Amino acid sequence: MGEIAVGSKVFHRRSGLCLVQEVAPLPGDASGTTYYVLRPQYGDEKGNIVRVPTENPIFLRPVIDKDEATEYVKAWPSFKEEHYITDSKKRKQSYEEALSKGDIYLMAPLIVGALQRKKRDGHLNSMDISFVSRAEPLVFGEISEALGISYQEVSDLLIKEN
Repeated sequence: MGEIAVGSKVFHRRSGLCLVQEVAPLPGDASGTTYYVLRPQYGDEKGNIVRVPTENPIFLRPVIDKDEATEYVKAWPSFKEEHYITDSKKRKQSYEEALSKGDIYLMAPLIVGALQRKKRDGHLNSMDISFVSRAEPLVFGEISEALGISYQEVSDLLIKEN
């Protein structure tokens, strides 16, 4: 991924958009291993600290750029097409895959599908609620940073029944 500067923002595949607070060893660790000390910006992880070894930052990637974010927004799944996976085992597997990979492209149709179910049934089950509450901050946070707009503006931009 290259050198990651203190003060920059990166995407952590489980915590989403993070501010690189410092590069430092663990307090009390004499091994000499240094870590990127990250501060997640959105979702349940906000306010926590995430540490990633500098030698092997496999969970990190650069934040997408403005052009890529614009293309992502243009490609956002239409609410006119059905995206909800009715088979709960397949849906759970899809949710887990998208989240474990931290892949915002896999998350998009799954978020739309869950919201379609909510509109149709008036509620979501606990599995759908858990996925949406974890996926939206990952997607909306990164798009917000890339486009230079607020998290709420991203939500309003993407979650419209087009």
